[in-house]
This record gives sequence, structure tokens and C-alpha cells, in this order.
Amino acid sequence: MNKPLFQAVFEDNSIFLGGDYEKTKWVEMPPKKIRTLFYLLPTGDYIGLGGYDKYYHMVEVVKDLNGPKAGIKSLEFAYIIGQKKDNTIIYQIDLKIGCINIKTIKNDDKFLEKLNPTFWR
Repeated sequence: MNKPLFQAVFEDNSIFLGGDYEKTKWVEMPPKKIRTLFYLLPTGDYIGLGGYDKYYHMVEVVKDLNGPKAGIKSLEFAYIIGQKKDNTIIYQIDLKIGCINIKTIKNDDKFLEKLNPTFWR
């Protein structure tokens, strides 16, 4: 059995299991307050996030337009974003090598305005 992409533990102690990098199931998650979020890394390990007011998830995919891999989709990065008070922390996970880059921005940053607001949990 494959490991779920993420495990959301809600404040009422119920759990929601995500899918995989191609069909994440993020939008299928119930709109409940998340207490803890465990997210699968390409290495098979999980990172745990907690204490955020809300979370956002997205996967960055590229598609080659020409050459020997024309038309083939490639998963590049996954993003787990946690927001609390005045700051937002972005965890960018490189899906090819497994490293994580972390960036902190203010909640009024232009990047956040571009995100679909219905995907915040």
C-alpha cells in the first residue's frame, strides 16, 4: 500500500488522508480546522506542521513543449503554505531531489493574492 501524500488531523481528532502527487485530494478535504498536517517527502519521510491558522497546498508541474519529452508532464515542486497572524511560511519541496526551501513572507505579499482563495484550509 502506498503512503498517503498527507494526513490532516483536525481539532475534533478526525483524520483525512490525501492521495498522491498527481491526485492530491486536497480540495476534497472537509473544511475543518487543521490541528496538525503531516506531509510526505520524496524520501518517504513525513514532515509535520502545526499551529497555523490555515494551510494551502499546490503542486508545480511542467510540460515539455518540444524535444524528446514533448507533451510529457513532470512534477517539479510541491508547496505547503502555512499562515498565522502576520506571516506566511512557504515550504517548497523539490520533488526530484527531496530538498526543502523555506521562505517567510508577510500576509499582504502579492504572491498570496495570486492563489485561489477556495483552496485554503
